[in-house]
Amino acid sequence: MKIAFTGKGGSGKSTVATLFVAHLRAAGHRVLAVDADVNVHLAPLLGVTAHSRGALSHPDNVTALRSHLIGDNTLIGGVQRFVATTPPGPGSRPVTLDPGDPVLAAHAVALDERTHVMHVGTYEPEEIGAGCYHGHLAILENLLSHLRTLDGDWVVCDMVAGTDAFANSLHAQFDAIVVVVEPTPESVTVARRYRELAAAAGVADLLVFVGNKVADEIDRDYLRRELGTEPLTVLTAQAGLRRARQLGVCPSLTDLDDATPLRRVAEHVRPVDPRRRRALLRDLHLKTAGKDWVRNAYGDVSDQLEPVTV
Repeated sequence: MKIAFTGKGGSGKSTVATLFVAHLRAAGHRVLAVDADVNVHLAPLLGVTAHSRGALSHPDNVTALRSHLIGDNTLIGGVQRFVATTPPGPGSRPVTLDPGDPVLAAHAVALDERTHVMHVGTYEPEEIGAGCYHGHLAILENLLSHLRTLDGDWVVCDMVAGTDAFANSLHAQFDAIVVVVEPTPESVTVARRYRELAAAAGVADLLVFVGNKVADEIDRDYLRRELGTEPLTVLTAQAGLRRARQLGVCPSLTDLDDATPLRRVAEHVRPVDPRRRRALLRDLHLKTAGKDWVRNAYGDVSDQLEPVTV
C-alpha cells in the first residue's frame, strides 16, 4: 500500500503521518517512510537527521538512483532522458522494501530491518532564486513508479502542504491520499480544493478526510458541515502529543489517548487496480511529453512508453 498525508500547513499532517508509521510498525508491517515536505518534518519526527547529502534530490543521488532504475530498459534512452513521469519498462529495476534492496541500502536510514526512512530534501542556499521544489519531487515520482511492494508492505509519504501534488504525477501514485483537516476555515478550504482537483484528476475515490485537533462536538459538526461529508475518523486535541513536542521528544503511540483513528485509516485503504494506475500514469506521461520545454530539453519522451496491447 502507498499512502500520502497532506493538508494545509500546520494541520498536523506530519505528526499524523509519524503516528501512522508507528502504528504500522507496531502491527509488524514493513514500512518505507518518505519525507516529501519542503520543510522536512517527518524524518526528524521519526528520529532521523536529514542531511542534505542524503536527500533523494541531491544531484549525485538523482543520478545514482536513476542509473539503478533504468537497468536494461532501452526505451528510456539514457539517464539524461529521465523525466518525472518516465515509467518503468522492460529491463527496469524495481525497488522493494527488502532490507537488502540496493536503493534502501544507499538512500534510506534503517530504524530497524523492517522500517526505513528517506527524505526528498529542501532548498539549499545555492538554489536561492533559481530552484523549484517541483523539480526536487521528480525523483520521488521516479521512485514511486518503480516500487514493487508485497502484501503487508506500506509506503507512507508526508507530502508538501496544500495542493502541490497535482502539479505532477504524485496524485496518481498512491492507494490513498489522506487530507488532514483542522476545524478552521483555512484548513477546510484547502481540503475542499483538494477534493475538487482530485475529482478532475480522476482520483476522488482515493481521497480520505481525517479531522485533527478536534476538541469537542462543535468541532465535529463544523467539519461535517463545511466538508459536506463525515470525515473517515478524527483525532482529538492531544495534550500528550503537545507535551512531547514541547520537550523535543518524537511523538509516539503512548502520547495518544486513543489510537483507534490510525487503525481505521489502515483498514480503510485498498490497493488501486494496477491497470488503472498504469493508465493514469501513461496519460500524465503523454501530457508531460507534449510540453514544449520537455521536448526542447529531452526530445520526444513519448517513446519511453511500451506499446498498448489490446
